[in-house]
Amino acid sequence: MSFTQIKGQNFAVSNLKNFIKTGKIPPAMIFYGPAGVGKAKAAIALAKALNCQNLGPDFEPCDLCQNCKQIDIKTHPDIIFADYAYQASLLKEEIEDQQNIKIETVRSLTNASQQKAAAAKWKVFIIDKAERLVPAAANALLKFIEEPPQNTVWILVSSKRETMLSTIKSRCQSISFAPLSTQIITEILKDNFIENDLAQKAAQYAEGSTENAFLIAGLLEDFASLDRDASFATQVSLTLPRTLAQARPKVNIILDMLLQKAHQNWLKEKDDKNKEKLAKLIQDFVFYKKALKQNVAPQMVAETALVKASISNIKIEEIL
Repeated sequence: MSFTQIKGQNFAVSNLKNFIKTGKIPPAMIFYGPAGVGKAKAAIALAKALNCQNLGPDFEPCDLCQNCKQIDIKTHPDIIFADYAYQASLLKEEIEDQQNIKIETVRSLTNASQQKAAAAKWKVFIIDKAERLVPAAANALLKFIEEPPQNTVWILVSSKRETMLSTIKSRCQSISFAPLSTQIITEILKDNFIENDLAQKAAQYAEGSTENAFLIAGLLEDFASLDRDASFATQVSLTLPRTLAQARPKVNIILDMLLQKAHQNWLKEKDDKNKEKLAKLIQDFVFYKKALKQNVAPQMVAETALVKASISNIKIEEIL
């Protein structure tokens, strides 16, 4: 992973390269922006650039030296990428059970930050989904990001910076990552062997996020064989996974797609009564998203939302 592989984030990448060029590396940073736009990739690229043994003149890591290779496969002793998989392994738990970044994980990282580097010039600690730090974990992190040891960098990756503790945000240099264009997302999907028409449709509703786009592409493939008749909503419900953890993100994406389509129709509608009906439909979809967070059965939410959309003249076939 190098900076050149991070598409659509020229401003953020330029800032990171400038830190390396000037030698003024912020000891703590927040990489924030929508999910799936390259934040974690940029954090890994920065860790590699800080420790690359053959750094190029354009501050691109070589991807060939031992440090670069170890960072890529997450085995470098001085660069830790703390995501849900890391936490599950650390705490000997199932990855499906991870919903927050726990204090035990932060304590493990802060302890490691106090140890002498084994092989790197810069120790780098990356916390993915940093908005999910439980309060105790966030507070435990505070003093370590405020006064880290020399040549130590903390990178907090977040898609919801606004929900993070203000004391954390005030101690970090914030680097903004923008939503990706539909064209860039389409290219990324096609590079991952998703056929052109499917890639374009998924990118259209992805709201600038490759994470959303891949999920949408998977949904569209799942629903491709279903009949677009009166039973479609029920068929979708039966196609969804039975477990809450697996079904919820898929239904959330369906609701987001319906919201986008309803909003597009609202913008184009000229009749005041129809416009009012569409506004009410949008409110319903927002309510369903809230209900989804409260453990209401995702299958029921999806079926209800699709039925509502159909009777409100939303052309489901144009979405799913």
